[in-house]
Order: sequence, then structure tokens, then C-alpha cells
Amino acid sequence: MSRKNSFTCILNLLFSLSLQSLVLASGSNIGQDPQDQRETSHLPEQRNRVTVLVHNYAHLPMQTLRETEDRASLIFRKAGVEIEWAECPMSDEDPSLYPKCPAVLDATQLFLRILPRAAAKTEDSGQAFVAGRIANIFWTRVEEQAQRLNVSASRFLAHTVAHELGHLLLGSNSHSPVGIMTARWDAPTVTRILQDGLYFNSQQSELIRSEMRRRKGQRMAVENALLISQR
Repeated sequence: MSRKNSFTCILNLLFSLSLQSLVLASGSNIGQDPQDQRETSHLPEQRNRVTVLVHNYAHLPMQTLRETEDRASLIFRKAGVEIEWAECPMSDEDPSLYPKCPAVLDATQLFLRILPRAAAKTEDSGQAFVAGRIANIFWTRVEEQAQRLNVSASRFLAHTVAHELGHLLLGSNSHSPVGIMTARWDAPTVTRILQDGLYFNSQQSELIRSEMRRRKGQRMAVENALLISQR
């Protein structure tokens, strides 16, 4: 075989291999939309979940409560955390009327008590007891401040709830200069509540997710210990 014929054979072989590679590559994507390929390469992060046990001592209307929960859920969702709301009984009510209120409690659950008024003289709309995982909201204070600032009461309540729940996950000394965890809500802050809303910053969001993962790990450890003890 001449040198020219050998060179031609080599070229033909390389060309054939290239065609086979193209066919295989295209075959693996048959029926798959390019948009689907982009979406599967950016799968959303699995969100953490926290259950909030709501005790409506102020007897707020259900619509106000739902609007509040929806807005507070959005604030936490942007931080990568899903809230599951569970209506729970007051001290004089039958627990069987609230089937979604869990009987077994763990560290991944938070308590939200909406009280008709503050027990002591305070201008704050809420307070957080981190050790007890309890957030108290004073409805009369929320109403007064909402009226004074010309803000929807349910919208103001939602941000107050998110702020106090944030303390339960971030700690007592977790105020920030701006955002949902700012200590004093001045005119610019209220303007943001009215327009876009207030949210956790990226560092706070990461700390909240980390804390939820830690608490979930503790719960799983307790559940495993109970299973072992029952064997």
C-alpha cells in the first residue's frame, strides 16, 4: 500500500470515529429539552423545616392569623427554612380540638404565644425566651404601632413574629443594623416593610439553617436512643 493510501485510510478512520461520538452524544439527549438540562444541574437545596406551635390567646380573627403566617413564612422561606404552623389549644381548651398540635415536643419546635397585652409596661411588641423556645407577641402593642406608623396590622405582626422567632434561632444578642433583626424600626425600616418587606441577611440565613440542622441532629439522636432502649 502506498504512503498516500495509508494516509487516506487513517483520515477515513478518524472521521468515522468522530461521527460515532457525535451520534452517541446526541442520542443521550434525545427527548430532553435544553432548559431541563439547565434546571437539573441547579437543583434547589433541600430546605430545613421548623414547626411553630401557635397559641392565639388574643383570639385574633382567622384571616389576620393566616395573613400573618403567610408573610412570616415568606420571610423564612427566603432564608431557606420552611415553617409548618400548628394551631394549639389555650390552657382551658380541649387538646383534641387541635389535631395538628403535636403531643411530643422536641428542639425543632418553637412556641408562639400571641397575647392580648403586655404583662409589664413595655413599648416592645414582642419578646423572646431563647432557652424556653418561646416568642411572646403583644397584640395591643402591635396594633398601636401599626396605627401610628400607618401600616397594615397583619403585615406589621408578621414581621414582628419573624423577628422574635429569629431570636429563638439566632440567640438573644442577634440584633443587626438593618433588616428583619434590626432593634428599632424607624421610618426607613417601616417604608421597607410596606414595600418589599424585611428579610434575614445571608449570614443570618446560614446561621439559622445551621442551627436547624443541629437541632434536627439532636432529635434524631434522641429518637435512635429511644428505639434502642425499646428493643
